[in-house]
Amino acid sequence: MRVEPTIVIASVLGALAALAACATVAVPVGDAVAGARVYAECAGCHGTNAQGTVNGQVPALAGQHASVIAKQLGDYREGERWDARMESIMAEHRFADDAQIANVAAYLSGLPATPAGGGSGEGGERGAGVYGKACASCHGARGEGNGARVIPRLAGQQYMYLRRQLHDAVDGRRPNFPPDHVALLSPLEADDIDGLAEYLAELSP
Repeated sequence: MRVEPTIVIASVLGALAALAACATVAVPVGDAVAGARVYAECAGCHGTNAQGTVNGQVPALAGQHASVIAKQLGDYREGERWDARMESIMAEHRFADDAQIANVAAYLSGLPATPAGGGSGEGGERGAGVYGKACASCHGARGEGNGARVIPRLAGQQYMYLRRQLHDAVDGRRPNFPPDHVALLSPLEADDIDGLAEYLAELSP
């Protein structure tokens, strides 16, 4: 049986309210010039302009909030997020210190981002409805996120990457994904999740 997004929202209203009330956090200030040198080792996978890949294996990083990038790199380093390639990279390089992570995050956050697009072209309207009811209160009306609250920018991300991450979260393959977000996504149909990914990929960051 299909569970309407409105029912999903009602079931997690308390969790969303608590998340919305979270205090802001200090965002580390990095050296973007130094970060560009670090990123040279990442460009082979993420691309010269950090736009990722359309097959969903590599995310777009350009324009993402520095605090979000720093957190995800830290999670990979500490084994709190899973991806064989990233885990291998972090195990090999480990980044010299937190300042090096802050530097590459500062560089990436300053790169221009463009809508990645993708999807069938048929699910965006459905996805917009899901987003407005389930996601906009935290991620922003245009998927812009919030760097001070370490809420990722979703607008313009690669469609297949978004789709994969959302399904991974529901299926328990993203251990660092907030439990309240899993509760939001779990009752949705596959078409709702796919439409959500399509809608976000088409948004201008």
